[in-house]
Amino acid sequence: MPKNILVICSHDDDAIISIGGSILKYIDRGDNIIQIIFSSGEKSHPHLKKSVIVGKRKRETAKIAKEIGIKELIYFNLEDTKLSQKIDEKTKNKLKDLIQKYKPNKIFSVSDKDTHPDHRAVNKTVLEVVDSIKKTYPVYTFQVWNIFEENLPTLTEDVSDYFNEKIRLMKEHKSQWLSIYIQLIPIYVKGIINGLKHNCKYAEVFYKIR
Repeated sequence: MPKNILVICSHDDDAIISIGGSILKYIDRGDNIIQIIFSSGEKSHPHLKKSVIVGKRKRETAKIAKEIGIKELIYFNLEDTKLSQKIDEKTKNKLKDLIQKYKPNKIFSVSDKDTHPDHRAVNKTVLEVVDSIKKTYPVYTFQVWNIFEENLPTLTEDVSDYFNEKIRLMKEHKSQWLSIYIQLIPIYVKGIINGLKHNCKYAEVFYKIR
């Protein structure tokens, strides 16, 4: 029976960068991926009008989602770089309603160890909301910019069969080419090191926080 998996991000490219191989693996086995994106990422190109860069980013993400079979993309459209100030009770209630609607088998979200303040704000919000629900949902974090291991229980996914496709999909975020190419080498290194530790070619590691 297909399982619902929530991937909760600050920005649209966070998912493919950090959990892309696992997303492809889960979809391949028949699971439903629902991606929730808090910000449209308009500050990534401050020299462009908000409508221009937001439209471009959303089109890129929608193209990837359609191509690989992501079940649903949900945007909260909060102000980029200001999530800690913009996330309010209305946003939290919306997230709570979505979790209760989809009853996910797993929830993945950004780590509180990431350097980007928007990532830490989303992490805090996800935990507050999950902890307010009577039903228990397993929550795992993924790293976007942080490269150091965390002292937490882990979930490891062998993504050897999906890693090259993940890299190709990362490059489909053309508006974010600088950020993507900066992260290519660290992503390869992490994938290889995690693979060596778990007897496969490439692996993605997530940290269980609930």
